[in-house]
Amino acid sequence: MILISAQGITKSIGPKTLFQDVNLGIQEGEKLAIIGSNGSGKSTLLRILLGQEEIDSGQIVNNRNLKISALLQDPAFDPEQQIIDHIVSTKNRLFEVIRRYEEACEKIELDQSSEVEEEFNQAISEMDRLQAWDTESNFKSMLTELGITNLHLKMGELSGGMRKKVELVKVILEESNLLILDEPTNHLDVETIMWLEDYLVDMKKALLLITHDRYFLDRIMDKIIEIDRKKVRVFDGKYSDYLEKKNEIREMEERLEEKAKSFLRTEIEWLRRQPKARGTKQKARIQRYEEVEGREKVTVDKKLELISLETKQGKTILEVKNLKKSFQGKPIINGLNYHFRRKERLGIVGPNGSGKSTLLNLLAGTLEPDSGIVKPGINTVFGYFDQISRELDPSLKVIDYIKKKSGDSITLEDGTKISASKILERFLFPGEMQYSLIEKLSGGEKRRLYLVEILLKNPNFLLLDEPTNDLDIQTLTILEEYLMDFPGCVVLVSHDRYFMDRITHSLLAFRENGEILQSHLSYSEFLDQDDKDKVRTGSKLTYTGEEEISDSKNDLNPASSKLDKLTKGSVSSNKSLQANSINSSQSKSESNLPKKLSFKQIRRKEEIEAKMAQLESEQKELEEKIPSLSSDYEALTDATTKLGTIETELEGLLIELDSIG
Repeated sequence: MILISAQGITKSIGPKTLFQDVNLGIQEGEKLAIIGSNGSGKSTLLRILLGQEEIDSGQIVNNRNLKISALLQDPAFDPEQQIIDHIVSTKNRLFEVIRRYEEACEKIELDQSSEVEEEFNQAISEMDRLQAWDTESNFKSMLTELGITNLHLKMGELSGGMRKKVELVKVILEESNLLILDEPTNHLDVETIMWLEDYLVDMKKALLLITHDRYFLDRIMDKIIEIDRKKVRVFDGKYSDYLEKKNEIREMEERLEEKAKSFLRTEIEWLRRQPKARGTKQKARIQRYEEVEGREKVTVDKKLELISLETKQGKTILEVKNLKKSFQGKPIINGLNYHFRRKERLGIVGPNGSGKSTLLNLLAGTLEPDSGIVKPGINTVFGYFDQISRELDPSLKVIDYIKKKSGDSITLEDGTKISASKILERFLFPGEMQYSLIEKLSGGEKRRLYLVEILLKNPNFLLLDEPTNDLDIQTLTILEEYLMDFPGCVVLVSHDRYFMDRITHSLLAFRENGEILQSHLSYSEFLDQDDKDKVRTGSKLTYTGEEEISDSKNDLNPASSKLDKLTKGSVSSNKSLQANSINSSQSKSESNLPKKLSFKQIRRKEEIEAKMAQLESEQKELEEKIPSLSSDYEALTDATTKLGTIETELEGLLIELDSIG
């Protein structure tokens, strides 16, 4: 059964056409995601389907049985309303029956007349019929799972993340057959995201959402709706399936574009020789030339080239000694010691409110500690991309804003100058968009512009607090590529598991009472281990070390899955995509052939395997020993340093073993 159908719809905002002649339908039980670049019209399409936005042409046809529940960004709420009252105000027959029952209870206490008694008995019968007696305990249990136990707190007293949890429970409880969510993972901790993911996988009603969370997309969705160059295409399958099909389409479009260009070159030469052609065939040929020349040009997606303007780091990068911070008597950070190394890729993890942003502020020097030392090196230059939505001057044009912040051009380390306009092009602000007023930009485009501002400060130590919020997938993918190649340090807080898996080498995990543990697992592995309540490999942090982190860590990242490989390909030029596809097929065919090893290679392989077994045994002993050394700073430092050396050696041996075959 089709719940909602869009037929030939077109939508423009001012002179800009977002999409035109869109046809799509949502079937009962389907799960669809809308993706597209910032400003392409994703949220606008949601509002159109909700009936909250007018269309220029076409029509929206709703099934008479359609019931929609929706959670858009920044929903309205009464700040004085308690959580429980906010939940019970949900549009749901069960809550209506409960409200009537409660009203009947109040009446019968004051009036025992037969009429009121009859009303009371009817309310009880209705509660029995709908099995509504456990409704309150069920939704309270749901909120408790999400860490909300005091239901009498006012909505205005909640943090953004807690309020988002309440709104999610409220919209889930609404009676509907179509659930619409706009960026549901923004401002949520990872545990809540995984809870929501599990719920949506099992949910029977139809789902339409916008999200930049690629693990989320790949696990839940049946179809992907893409808004690209004013067109809306629907792709069957999960996000990884979409990436494969999208790559094929791009390769085909590039081939057709090359044929069209070749045809035009031939026809231009003919026109030069035949300027006054009058015959029917000549006119038809000229008409064909004009049709091809007037075609919609296929543009290869521009790669967002983020330029590293890094200032070289000194010997000391950043030292943290016995760092402590409390709020209202509650310890947030309780004695953190850490010596940052070159090319550090560190993820900060923990529940919302645990102190992740506080730690970033302390490292950046925007917040004073209660005690302890945060000592940056003399050459350390911070670039801090925080969660705060900066008020960019809405009256300025994009190009003027950048010129005001960095001048008409910037000078790279080699003396090369790059104009402000060229920088913006590389950040997906094409020529015409550079002269748009900032007030016309979408939220994601403003965040991208702020990111440009941060990176133009020549940082060599990046602090990123939830950088994936409000950015489109294309920008995120290339930001990942930039961060993986960035020659300085990166400290990252993010709820995006895919982003964290690709970028981070190690984690700092917030625990109770301000304790912070270290883990060398990927984020997904860490969450899986945490979820299964296994013994943690983390140790209380007193880490010190001078060695540079090897780039090979990226190659060994467990997140290099099918989705990872496809995403890397999707942001390259079409030629790169084609090459990736060819190389992929070659490697598959080659990998199926047994590789003959020389006697020398066989001996070396045996030596490596024996050495790895020895190192893994030493690694296990150290991991078991470290927790007992928490009171012996010197011994703990030696043990953690040795553990890091063993892991580095194991990685090198693994790469060599893989190269032998």
